[in-house]
Amino acid sequence: MMEMDTFAQQVRARRKSLGLSLDKLSSKVGCSTAYLSLVENGKANPSCSRIVKIAAGLEMSPGALFPSVTNQDQNNVVIRREKRLSFGFSGSDTNIELLISPNVKKQMDARIAVISPGGSSNGDYRHPGEEFGFVLKGTFQLVIDGMVYNLAEGDSFFFHSIRTHSFKNNSNEKAVVLWVNYPPFLF
Repeated sequence: MMEMDTFAQQVRARRKSLGLSLDKLSSKVGCSTAYLSLVENGKANPSCSRIVKIAAGLEMSPGALFPSVTNQDQNNVVIRREKRLSFGFSGSDTNIELLISPNVKKQMDARIAVISPGGSSNGDYRHPGEEFGFVLKGTFQLVIDGMVYNLAEGDSFFFHSIRTHSFKNNSNEKAVVLWVNYPPFLF
């Protein structure tokens, strides 16, 4: 699972290296200074959408905030199920399993997203690129530019990531989604 203490340290170190105050970064991210302070002290676990916004405010990719993930030595062609890197976004009730090593030079990233009942991105976000997904199990809701799409097992989706988007699992069962980004978004 994701190490939030390391994440908190990365956020603080990067903010300071850019010469940003907590106030300035919180304005860029769209959150309160108090919340950002909690994040930097490891006392708040941000959602997926908030991590994306924090990374953008720090002028870096979201994956760069997780060196324990990106420093793993997994340059294999095949990654066995039991060797997959996995981490959770407790603020979103979502667990991610990386399907491609974060250390190989690539033009896409692929992951399995397991979204718990009630789990969500906790807000909208957007970024350059394209996204493709395939619902392996369960149901979840995808919102693109305010348009709601209810997806079920066997459904797929594609959209340009610059469009405002969010997700939520409104069901009582976990949703399992194969999610692919081009170019790499997380790692």
